[in-house]
Amino acid sequence: MTSKTREPVPTPQEQNFDLPDSCPWLDPGENGQMLEIHDFPTFMILRLATVTKNNLSRRYLDPFGISMPEWRLLALLARFGTRLFSEVTTGSSMDKGQVSRTLRAIHKKGLVKLNALSSTERPRSSAISPRIQVVISPKGRALFNRILPVARAHQNQIIELLTPEERVVFHRVALRLLKQGPDLRDDDP
Repeated sequence: MTSKTREPVPTPQEQNFDLPDSCPWLDPGENGQMLEIHDFPTFMILRLATVTKNNLSRRYLDPFGISMPEWRLLALLARFGTRLFSEVTTGSSMDKGQVSRTLRAIHKKGLVKLNALSSTERPRSSAISPRIQVVISPKGRALFNRILPVARAHQNQIIELLTPEERVVFHRVALRLLKQGPDLRDDDP
């Protein structure tokens, strides 16, 4: 039996990110048969999300002692105010279990208050039980207000990597994909 030397998987820093001469999405084939895995839109979107999330966490969330899921929920509550647990889950695009764990963590840190609604206060339209109302605390609001300027500056650095034309196209494409997202079939790879 011969031993083959396996090619190591390159890290993102080792990979060549030069812009290709052509776009594989212009002629992916009838059923995408011409696409390589690394050219899949989902692969590229998730990879970009991971790279930016890791950079974001390291640069402006870690110093404040808060995780990305905690920041997402804090930002949602800062923007939209008091919400039911089910609304937080829907608005965050996180699964119910992750929202529950994250809310417990930020509640323990004193960043939110969790109020159980009595049976007479429970809205009939919601299927999640028990009914929990989530409120950002003054400490949570203060932390959000301290992080927001740092977050905005970091996001601006990302935006500045693009030309004005690329910004417009990227923004429109991102919004379109977010809008179409619920219409994608579950069996899509």
